[in-house]
Amino acid sequence: MFNITSLIKRNVKVFLRDKAAVFFSFLSVIILLGLYFLFLGRQYTTGGSFDTVEDNLKTFLGVGVIMGGVLVVNTVSLSLGVMGTIVSDIETRRLEGFMVTPIERYKVILSYFISSTLVTVVLSLMMWGLTILYVGISSGYWYNLETIVISSLLILFYTFISSALMLFLVTLIKSQNAFGALAGVLGTVIGFMSGIYMPLFVLGKGMSNVASVVPFTHMTILLKQVILKQAYAELPAPFAEGLAESYGTQEIGVFGLEVPMFWLMVGCFGIALILLALAYRNMNKKMVK
Repeated sequence: MFNITSLIKRNVKVFLRDKAAVFFSFLSVIILLGLYFLFLGRQYTTGGSFDTVEDNLKTFLGVGVIMGGVLVVNTVSLSLGVMGTIVSDIETRRLEGFMVTPIERYKVILSYFISSTLVTVVLSLMMWGLTILYVGISSGYWYNLETIVISSLLILFYTFISSALMLFLVTLIKSQNAFGALAGVLGTVIGFMSGIYMPLFVLGKGMSNVASVVPFTHMTILLKQVILKQAYAELPAPFAEGLAESYGTQEIGVFGLEVPMFWLMVGCFGIALILLALAYRNMNKKMVK
């Protein structure tokens, strides 16, 4: 237990000491927030149908749409950033150094996963906390306890899934250059494929079908449903129902077939477990060489 705790502390410190790695882990989120606040955000609360909606409620709605996507991308980019320690340890042959110590191999692999999950959860919950404060202070609307707790649990769940996927991807990479290229494009690709940058119906039916098999699409829809529930309740029901497609809270199933969100989340969890097993196998091979 002491060994794995020490390794987790070491991995977290290595990541936090590298200021560039921390910054670039937030880069996708910074770009996304910039696009929303400068260009994309306005389109969600403008038009004749919003003439009767007060400005504070527009802010409540707009931030809900934005942060429902940003928090999901954050779990991806941050967990990938922390996983960069693995690539660095392989390139600098530190991983081989661990192998000459009495520590078991599975503890080394598990420490990478736990340290990534830990850092991502803490920083994502901090971002969620800042969102709560921003919305409350700027609009006068405060999220209730139910929304705060469910959203926080979803962030924890999403971090587990994202960390498992990122650990698997990183075990396929052999150099820092390849890792840098992956980190540079992954957040953007997921943002488009999951309907975070723009509504899926704008991208066409073909893209919606592709997005329906991407876990992050359903994760984003569910989180937006939770975060926007209170804002929707302030609007007339027909008006709120009309916003579901453009705000990304309408469930899309899989290839157009209706699948309950619960089973989609169970599927995401199953995929995460499979990827963890594959990542363990890949890491084992690297450590044997």
